Amino acid sequence: MLKTIKITLLILLLLLAAWLTPSLIKNPGLIQVEVLGYQIQMTVIAAVLLLLAALLVIWLLYGLLKAPKKAIKHITANSSRKKFARGLLALSEGKWSHAEKLLLASAQKSPTPELSYMAAARAAVAQHQLERAEAYLDAAEQVIDNPLTVDLTRCEIWIKSAQAEKAMPLLDGILKTYPNNPRAIHLMTQASQQLKDWKLLQNTIPKAEKLQLINHQQSNALKQQVTMERFAEVDSPEELQEIWQGLNKKQQGRYSHTYCEAGLRVGAYQEITSYIEKTQKYQFDEQLVLFWSKLPYNLNHRLKVAEKWLIQHPNKPSVLLCNAKLHLAKKNWDKAESLLLELLKFAPSAEVHQMLGLIYHEQNQGIQALDHYKASLSPNSQSIQVIEDKSSE
Repeated sequence: MLKTIKITLLILLLLLAAWLTPSLIKNPGLIQVEVLGYQIQMTVIAAVLLLLAALLVIWLLYGLLKAPKKAIKHITANSSRKKFARGLLALSEGKWSHAEKLLLASAQKSPTPELSYMAAARAAVAQHQLERAEAYLDAAEQVIDNPLTVDLTRCEIWIKSAQAEKAMPLLDGILKTYPNNPRAIHLMTQASQQLKDWKLLQNTIPKAEKLQLINHQQSNALKQQVTMERFAEVDSPEELQEIWQGLNKKQQGRYSHTYCEAGLRVGAYQEITSYIEKTQKYQFDEQLVLFWSKLPYNLNHRLKVAEKWLIQHPNKPSVLLCNAKLHLAKKNWDKAESLLLELLKFAPSAEVHQMLGLIYHEQNQGIQALDHYKASLSPNSQSIQVIEDKSSE
């Protein structure tokens, strides 16, 4: 576009000159100048040419006067560029102290001193000189128009030096102004992981994936980590339900065991009872049976439900063990004993022997109780366990 405008103006000037030339030839005009008693006469064309020549001479003289200064500036700038390049090379080779000196020297006459100061800050951080690094970044901020790059470098240095809490306010401010800045979002993912702010990381992951800072597999791995960490740190039934309701049905199926474990830990007994009872109607899960037996809540109802499971799955060890534990809690010794003896036939374990020992002890059958307590110490006796499937996004 600019080139077209220049060509158009040139054509217009040529047309104007072609139109004026015949008139000037016929009537060139005269200019008379009197200087120190001398009279000088010349045509208008000659006067214009002389004026242009005078301006050209002045321009050449000005250029000649400025040339030495420009040459010196060019030489010093070239020297700064060489020092900057050598400093970056030393930085990449791990020669931190040498790199810092070269980069600081290059900043003195460099056309872009902020780059030298930021690189020098990285060299200082590598030497664990955080105060010097901060000073270099302050110097860079004074010679740059937009401090965004310096602020991002400052945040990166804080995060690398395990000071993510200092970076968070600055990153928040940057993302309010530049909500899709890739480097800021990348640093936010690192800072939130370092601070274990899993909710913030959860909100940042979609942006990081959208900007292709992480691939789909990495995104899923981070989401899984966030979910597991949030379950591990939950400390109230209300917080547990907030996490659980934030998952879709597919995710709830994957994290059902983790949800129950956390619910038992924080006392969300009513919620876990309702969830297990409802889930078992559609897809029976032996691990949920074990969680059911651990609930310290509504014993009569749990026993009633467990007895229904026993009718449906009479040979499942987890169901037999669950019913035995619940009858034991109600001190139904005979019923608990028969269930445990049945379980002992095909799934002996230390836990079964211990429970039988307790029953016989309560019934004053000391010899039988002692036999089962001894059997529970056998290395071949193992507790019944249902291995949880590892959840994955």
